[in-house]
Amino acid sequence: MDNVRDYGAAGVASETRELALTNSVMKWIRYEPGTMAVIRHPQAGAVLDSVGIQAAIDAAHAAGGGTVLVPAGDYAVGPMRLRGGVRLHLEPGARLWASPRLEDYAEQTHLLLAEDAEHVGLTGMGEIHGQSPNWIIPWMNEKPTEWGSLKGRRPGKMLLFKGCRHVVVEGVRIYDSPGWTLVFNNCRHVAVRGVFMHHFDVINADGIDVVDSQHVTIADCDLHVTDDGICLKTDATQPDPPGVRNVTVTNCIIRTWCNGVKIGTESSGRFENIAFNNIVVHNPDDDLKGAEGGIHIALCDGGHARNVAFRNFVIDNVECPFYLVVTPRRSRQQAYRTPRPGTIERVVISGVQADGFRCTPFIVGCPASPVRDVALADIHLRRTGGFEAGPRPEPVPPSDQQYPTPYMFATTEGGRRDLGDGLPAHGLYTRDVQGLRIREFEVDCAGPEGRPCVVHA
Repeated sequence: MDNVRDYGAAGVASETRELALTNSVMKWIRYEPGTMAVIRHPQAGAVLDSVGIQAAIDAAHAAGGGTVLVPAGDYAVGPMRLRGGVRLHLEPGARLWASPRLEDYAEQTHLLLAEDAEHVGLTGMGEIHGQSPNWIIPWMNEKPTEWGSLKGRRPGKMLLFKGCRHVVVEGVRIYDSPGWTLVFNNCRHVAVRGVFMHHFDVINADGIDVVDSQHVTIADCDLHVTDDGICLKTDATQPDPPGVRNVTVTNCIIRTWCNGVKIGTESSGRFENIAFNNIVVHNPDDDLKGAEGGIHIALCDGGHARNVAFRNFVIDNVECPFYLVVTPRRSRQQAYRTPRPGTIERVVISGVQADGFRCTPFIVGCPASPVRDVALADIHLRRTGGFEAGPRPEPVPPSDQQYPTPYMFATTEGGRRDLGDGLPAHGLYTRDVQGLRIREFEVDCAGPEGRPCVVHA
């Protein structure tokens, strides 16, 4: 076992900068007035502790593998690489503070990267702080008008495992990621257990992203994030991505502004044999924004989702408890691919208790690619907003080129929250669906509602 103190990691992080948020509103972002953040820098003239930590990792790898121990203390770190056969272990009280200097990410944009490594891990009860307020607060104070202006002003993914085999991430506490937090890209045999996240609210701060990976287990995680909580994707840049297969997610608590659990929207490959079980998706009533969805599948790029089960969900204060959609979108397509609809088949959603939803759940396929063989069972929903006085006379627009959201059918040009969900039912809307089975489906409305509960188009 290598102790990073023996390799020059002295613990040089110190509080040196205080940031005040003066502009608290940007689109749907609503920060509390007077929001403050303290950013930790390396002590003046000190070498980043990541130099010593990296030296310990490299030494363990050269010796055939082992555990690199980070004892209690505050460490200022830049980008690092995990090596095969090495487990980085953060003891309780160990805190890694990501460098707030953008120039430190010039050669490697990700804070912690493991690439083509076998038997690699990150464990312990220590903490990793991405320090996203350092990037977000100055940007917000400039009163931006669109999210694209943030590009190039923050580091990349916080923790990225790419092309790795036999990966363990366990027990770590992760704060304030500037973007995607924990990412597995083209990995095999991954175990994530007991991970805690809590982020400063910023777009793209996903919790856990599983991209083209197989044999993945995620359990006992508590994720307070602003983008999707747990998201399964395929790599749109690959003509034939390997897909996502054999994944289980269980016993997790998720707070999000987007979707609790999601498949897509990047979906040019296959998603097969996937099970979500015992999940809580919650948003406090005084949260800055409610979650978009509890359960979401969006096949937009010609991929295929098959044999997927969502069981035992408790969902509180989301716009839509569940929505499944197939679209042949033209945007975000690669030059080699002709836009085409994906397929969704053999999906089970059961044991769902949702309170406080405002947009009608829907299952919508395409005429050329209907959603097939969906079972809904033991579902109990309570609607607390978005009520309408009577039936909608106009037809539901195709909306096949929109980004999937709970309100994507509000207009033909694009969904708008202020116009409602745009659907003729208040409990469930389906279109281009074959083989739908419904048992014990109950919707309770807290206000007057004139639309029928279920509409099959």
